Amino acid sequence: MIANIAVAYPTDPLAIAGLWTALLLMLAIYSYPLWKENPVYRFAEHTFVATALAIGIIVNLQSLMNTAVTPLLKGGWNFLLIIPIILGFCMYFLLVPKQRWVSRYPIAILVGSSLGLGIASTPLPSIVSQIISTVNPPTAGTSIWAMFPSSPRGDWFSFVFVAAGCICATMYFLLTYEHTGAVKPVTIAGRYFIMLALGAYFGNTVLFRFSMLAERGQYILKVLGIVPL
Repeated sequence: MIANIAVAYPTDPLAIAGLWTALLLMLAIYSYPLWKENPVYRFAEHTFVATALAIGIIVNLQSLMNTAVTPLLKGGWNFLLIIPIILGFCMYFLLVPKQRWVSRYPIAILVGSSLGLGIASTPLPSIVSQIISTVNPPTAGTSIWAMFPSSPRGDWFSFVFVAAGCICATMYFLLTYEHTGAVKPVTIAGRYFIMLALGAYFGNTVLFRFSMLAERGQYILKVLGIVPL
């Protein structure tokens, strides 16, 4: 484990002002659940959006200079780099209502290429690998009584649980006729497996939100000097 290293409270006035500005903006954001949407929250929200937009523009311009403009100016003569520059410039026609149609072409190319890359890379890790992991039993030598995840490969309990849940949930979604007879208990079990998975996702989301809230509370104590930075 890596121990937290305490940092001395800054003495630079600009650094102190930055800490308190971040604290006030954070409290302004958290005023929303206490007092709905208010001018203080709206100011902090607009400040955040404007800052993120400015940072994004600067980062994109630096990336453009480093990957396209600078190599062209240095005599690389890779004229293919001109194509993404033109397409990127055309996207700014979104800001011009009468010429907005020009931006549709680079957006279509971007969406199409991203979709192609996603289709090429998603099935293997997200579908095929999951199917292989589901149908492959635990390795030899794993005890059937190992009911807890003591092995990094998974035990028999987790294997049976995941396989049964996968089969039942798949049958619940794929069977288009009325769920009667011997199929009905399986589809009902699939519904419960789905509810269990959604509940676990929701629980993880709640824990993540609480961890964020605890971290923000710790930041308040650090700015106030109650705990070290």
